[in-house]
This record gives sequence, C-alpha cells and structure tokens, in this order.
Amino acid sequence: MAQKKLYRQVFIRDIENGMVIAKDVLNSKGEILLAKGFKVATAVTIKRLLSQHGVMLISVLREEPQLSGQEPFHDKVKTDITSSDINKGPIEFVNRFNDSKESIKESFDRFIKGEKIEESEIEAEIKETLGIFEGNVNVFQMMQNVKYLDDIVYSHCYNVALISHVIGSWLELDKADLKELTLSGMLIDIGKTRVDAELLNRKSPLTKNEFEDLKEHSTLGYEIIKDYDFISEEVKRAVLLHHERTDGSGYPLGLKGDEIPLFARIIAIADVYNALVSDRPHRNKKTPFEAIKVLEMEYMDKLDTGILYLFLRRIASNYIGQRILLSNYRRGEIVFIPKYNIHRPIIRFQEDGQIIDLGDEQFMHLDIVEFY
Repeated sequence: MAQKKLYRQVFIRDIENGMVIAKDVLNSKGEILLAKGFKVATAVTIKRLLSQHGVMLISVLREEPQLSGQEPFHDKVKTDITSSDINKGPIEFVNRFNDSKESIKESFDRFIKGEKIEESEIEAEIKETLGIFEGNVNVFQMMQNVKYLDDIVYSHCYNVALISHVIGSWLELDKADLKELTLSGMLIDIGKTRVDAELLNRKSPLTKNEFEDLKEHSTLGYEIIKDYDFISEEVKRAVLLHHERTDGSGYPLGLKGDEIPLFARIIAIADVYNALVSDRPHRNKKTPFEAIKVLEMEYMDKLDTGILYLFLRRIASNYIGQRILLSNYRRGEIVFIPKYNIHRPIIRFQEDGQIIDLGDEQFMHLDIVEFY
C-alpha cells in the first residue's frame, strides 16, 4: 500500500494561520520566500507576499492525529530542523576554525622564516579549511553567530578564504581556480606579521604616516611568498593587489578596473565585508545588513560592480531563517529578502508571529542590532 504523504498542496487563498510549510517556497529566481518548517502566524501577510511573486500553490504539512500529551507533528519537524541543522553548526565551525587558525599561524611563521614548505602541506591546509563546506553549515551565519573568534589577522584570513571561495563558486570558477582563490585569501594578511602590532591593535585613529606603514602589509606579504615556486603568480598578485580599487584609489599601484586581477577583485569584496562584520580595536562589528548598506552606499565605485551586485544579492539570502534582535528589543526571524533595499529584510516576530517589512516607512526607525 502506498505510503501517505506527510504534506498536501494548498492554493494561496486557502492558507490559514497555524499551517507549517513542508517545502521551501521559491520565487522565479530560485530565492527562498518561505523556508521549510516556517509556521504561518499572519495568513493575510503571507498571502500578499506570495501573490506578489506569482506563487499559486504551496506544500504544507498535514495535520496528524495527536495522542494525549503528544506534541504536534509539525512542531516536532520544526524542532528537528533547528536542533540538528542550526545548533550543531557553530560547534563544528569553531572546531574547524581553531584547527585552521593554528595551522595558518604555523604556516605564516614558516613562510616568514623562509623555511622549506612542501606543496602537499599547503594542499592539506586548503582541504582542511574547505572541509567546513562538507557539512550542512551556512558559513555566513556561523561567522556572525560565533562571537569569540580571536586573533584579528588569523581569523580574518580564515574568513576571507571561506567568503572568497563562496564568491568564486557563485561565479562558477573551476575547482583549480577555487583552490588558488582560497589560498590567496588565506595569505592576504601574511604581511601584517611584519607590521608593528601596536598599529594593528590601536583604538585611536592612525596618523597619516602610520597608515602608510600599515599599507605596506600587501607589499610585505608579496615579498614573503614570492620565492616559493609552488605558489602561482595569480596567488602572489592577489596578495599584492587585494587593496586595489576599481576607481584607482587603492594601493600599492593605483590600478583601475580590469587592470586589477580577478582574484584580487573577488578578495577585495570578501576582505571589506568581513572587516565590517568583525570587531576591531577602534569599533564594534556591524551586522551583515549594516555591512550590506555600507557596501551599497560607499563601495559601488570602488569594487567590481558586477561581482559586488552578485555578492549582495546572494549573501542576503544566506540569512533567511537567521534569528535577530531589533532595536525595540523584540526578537524575530528573517523570512524574506526584498530585491531592492536588500538591507531592510522582512521579519517575523518570535512571540506572536507578526510579520513586518523593515523597508516600510512605518518601520524605518527599527534596526537589527544583534544576530543570535
């Protein structure tokens, strides 16, 4: 006998409060509108949202008969999603981060001393770094949720390597290029090990001369790795040129547009984004959506526009399902990212299921202040 399906399809007009989404609901571009496990609390708002995107049918969980004292089936499904897919993620991420951080530290030290390093050792380090992608882990959410990644240089290199790899995947680079791009991200700040640590940890603004000294890290990094034959010229150039800007305002050579190599243009975006969402001695970290706003407002003429547009569109969707705290101290969950004004997502409040659009004028006074 055929097994009874645990879900059924309903027309948008028949959506009711309490229904639980059985399959991700996507728009025409494949972006998630409602995630599997989402429980409808305000049917009118959901109907309006889906109608705007031309969605006519969705799959919802069937209501199952309950035994006395037994939790609803859909609540069990939702609990399984959050506990196994989300709660386990930070632990795996931190464990891999700690392993990779120590490995990066050791490699930096050996590079600086000019010791012999085998290509196989670097291959193994890249494999370990990218191992995080083998699990069901959203690296962007993990980076934001894990609050105690220490060591500005090493944690930054690790995160930039991961973010660069993701961007390269979105650009459909082949495996060989992705490996080279990841290595580039891991090495971008090796030159900072030769910069006065006091400058890196300064809480007050740097003087012009001090900033010029700090800018030397990209050239110093190139000098450290340039004589290693197994490191490709593409990687060496990415380390040297990752602070170049498409309008010519970057350093060390003041290159413009396509004069900047592809790897350096990709890493520049990963570098700026991760710096914005990370704590620094002179400022607290920004939320991802604050960082997205900064990139939209301040970097469109400085970073590769095509890659940046792709990054902003895709990264925002990685935070669907992320739990957040708003400036009015209400907790909620991101349920949708608009096509425009993407730094103002749609939020479902935790306590009552109310859905609001932060892009609406009536809610412009609210901001996301914390991810948890």
